[in-house]
Amino acid sequence: MASSTGKIEIPKSSVTVDVSVINSTSWVGNVPHWFVFEPLYPGFERNGGPTFVFYIYHKPSNSRLLFDLGVRKNFRTHFSPHLMKGLDEIHMQISVEKDVSEILVEHGVQPGDIDSIIFSHHHFDHVGDTTKFPGTTRLVVGPGYKQRYLPGWPENPEAAETTSDTYEGRGTVEIEFAPNDHQVLTIGKFKAYDYFDDGSFYLLSTPGHTVGHLSALARTTSSSDDGGGSTFIFLGGDIVHSCMVFRPTEKYPLPDQISPAPNSAPFSNSTCPGDLFASMHRFRNEEDGERKSRTTPFCLVAGPDEDLAESQRSTDELANFDGEDNILTIFAHDGSLLDVLEYFPQKANEWKNKGWGPQGHWRFLEPLMQSKKEASHL
Repeated sequence: MASSTGKIEIPKSSVTVDVSVINSTSWVGNVPHWFVFEPLYPGFERNGGPTFVFYIYHKPSNSRLLFDLGVRKNFRTHFSPHLMKGLDEIHMQISVEKDVSEILVEHGVQPGDIDSIIFSHHHFDHVGDTTKFPGTTRLVVGPGYKQRYLPGWPENPEAAETTSDTYEGRGTVEIEFAPNDHQVLTIGKFKAYDYFDDGSFYLLSTPGHTVGHLSALARTTSSSDDGGGSTFIFLGGDIVHSCMVFRPTEKYPLPDQISPAPNSAPFSNSTCPGDLFASMHRFRNEEDGERKSRTTPFCLVAGPDEDLAESQRSTDELANFDGEDNILTIFAHDGSLLDVLEYFPQKANEWKNKGWGPQGHWRFLEPLMQSKKEASHL
């Protein structure tokens, strides 16, 4: 499926939110490629990454949000036996050092300061440990979430990915994206919900991976800040699990020279030829392969998504957002950005001035580069 290439029109606003990326200390590794994408490329047989959480501060309302919550520290003893059995059967490796609540406290934010926790979806590596937060902290979820996934295990013995205590003693608000709601609009092809009703922070309906999957679009600078246009961070959740499924595109093609080289430190002056990767592209030997290999994502979405076709549609539209130079894409498990980003309590709002977008855009290709290097020594 081809991604759309139209300009993303986002309503103007002078209001922003402060965004910080929390490296939650969660790591989900040894994930087989067929959980993520197809076809397989050398170096991508097994995949892994961090679990990014986002801290959002809205100054006009003095509201603090979290987008996702990572893996809870006691996951091995707390989750359902059938979930743990399934993870063990595919040899997935999971580690976590701290609950997100601990990271907040270390930097002067108390769990009670958090007004809402937005779940991109119900999976164990995103819902964390809400019991560390008071009942005044509500949960925000996407359409159809409560009917499909609550009450969780063990209250529902068949449930796997989420637990009953996640929701007990607190409100869970479901965003319905109702067309008659004045806070609902369309951005690109995604239904959007203007969370603070001022254009600073939008929830996006990005279904496919799960029912009711949510992403978000945070305005990090406004046109009034420097006279230019607004900038945004696209908080992806699990809309994708690899850059391989949404890069390159016609809006952001694979260049003749990539700098920095994917296997070099970010912000270095290293370069490597783009054709090194284009030559390995699935379309390279097809008609018009030279162009397609530089303007079409390397892979399609694969794996146990609840609606794979819907997931691909969401991914295709993500590619359209990702092609804008004023939007930085960060999905939950993007390990290629680990040494590009700055982390909580540092703010990510100046990401564009700091060059995070171009510095991180092609780093996901490092395994391909490494496999090519190893093959040349055989």
